[in-house]
Amino acid sequence: MNPKIITHNKNLTKERNSRGFSLGELREANVSVNRANSLGIILDFRRGTVRETNVTLLKDILNKNVEAKKQRKADAQKQIGEVKEKVKSEKAKKPAPKKEEAKEEAESEVKPEKAKKPAAKKAAPKKKTTEVKKTEAKEVKPKKPAAKKAAPKKEKVNKE
Repeated sequence: MNPKIITHNKNLTKERNSRGFSLGELREANVSVNRANSLGIILDFRRGTVRETNVTLLKDILNKNVEAKKQRKADAQKQIGEVKEKVKSEKAKKPAPKKEEAKEEAESEVKPEKAKKPAAKKAAPKKKTTEVKKTEAKEVKPKKPAAKKAAPKKEKVNKE
């Protein structure tokens, strides 16, 4: 994914890896800067050249990204379908219990310990009583706005 540039040094021309793709190359490949950033494509704003090899490289990257996205969606749909089939098969295996059977099961689940204990009235927790007192105190004592202090008055001297 390294874009290439041509360097000229004396009489030699050489191709080397560049720091990133130029904005012109992004325009040629119809890629916005935001999309390039989200894909992890490095940009080099200092470069102004447009190389066809870099443009084709960008287009290949986009095509691979689109194909991978479609593949992920297809895999997700397959997984959803498999889960739905499992749920359907489990529902088909377990017949729904009738209302009478459900009541009998509920009655048999009652523990004898709870039936033996007498029902006693419990006092409200202390937290609730303190919360009630706090709310009453707030209602009784409203906050007063802070009074402004008056500036000291200057005495007028009568000239006679």
